[in-house]
Amino acid sequence: MFNRRSASVLAAAAITTALGLVPVGTAQAAPQAACVWQKTAWELPTGTNDAVLYGSDGNRYGVGIAGTMSTTFPYGIKNGLGTLWDNGKPVLRLSSSTTVADVNSSGLIVGTDYVNGTYTAVKVSSTGTKTALPSNPAWNGSNAKVINNAGDIAGVASIGTKNVVVVWPASAPGTYRELPVPSNYIPAVDDIDEQGRIVGITNAGGFVIDLNSQWHTLAAQGTNGTGSPNAIRDGRIVGSIHSDTAYSEAEWDSQGRLVRTITNGAIEARAIGGNGTVGGLAFVNSSPRSVLWSNGVVSDSLSATSQFFQITAISTDEKKLIGNDAGYPSSYTCS
Repeated sequence: MFNRRSASVLAAAAITTALGLVPVGTAQAAPQAACVWQKTAWELPTGTNDAVLYGSDGNRYGVGIAGTMSTTFPYGIKNGLGTLWDNGKPVLRLSSSTTVADVNSSGLIVGTDYVNGTYTAVKVSSTGTKTALPSNPAWNGSNAKVINNAGDIAGVASIGTKNVVVVWPASAPGTYRELPVPSNYIPAVDDIDEQGRIVGITNAGGFVIDLNSQWHTLAAQGTNGTGSPNAIRDGRIVGSIHSDTAYSEAEWDSQGRLVRTITNGAIEARAIGGNGTVGGLAFVNSSPRSVLWSNGVVSDSLSATSQFFQITAISTDEKKLIGNDAGYPSSYTCS
């Protein structure tokens, strides 16, 4: 997820250069919101100096990896271990075999572990108890990518040369459901909302699986346009559309129908708050930075936040923004 989102920023920048544009954000900006955002840089585990946040419940918990910054190629985080943060403090470190992906409001982590020679979807409690999720003996492997606050988990399993989306429902512990994927599609799951709708991306574009387990391709615009979702809340999907000649922030309904696009430098949406505010990236004075949109226009330019801050989640009351900020998971609280 993180890599795909980073790639979309680079792609947008390349399009901008090719077209000779200097985007400056949404021209019809609304007045800046009343929030004064106060930053809290989350603590790093002892012996580490770099971290990346992968998932958050939007309030208390966050998961990602923490390790040491590599100063030589290949760049990135060395010796990174899955880490759980609770109110900005690291409270759990996982083994090197466990890859973390998301966490819910109970502190329940989902991810993947290498078990008996197979990559296996797992859940991990906030105290470190790890449990393999139920699986089909026919699977070559599985991963758990997202979890909602109810405890529903979604991910992907491989069966031979095919892949299926899998749901482990909280209402039926010990069970799973395999959801069919169109032929020749390779799915990756990006988010699940509280009702159980799932969004993700394939080699052919974005998708949403509705409450009836029906697959819908996200509508797109332009030549070879592709919709890429990043988040879903109460059936509202946000992400981006990229085509051969343009890019935009995009929003869809629960059936994958396009509701809105934002251009003028808007790159992509990444999160949705409980009141419908959307957070994402836009070019401002030729540099990509985080902004908030309401009803299609910038409602807060977040000019007081770090230019390196990238939103991962917005709290339900929209008083907290959580994300990554130059090597540190961080949060900004409205005061």
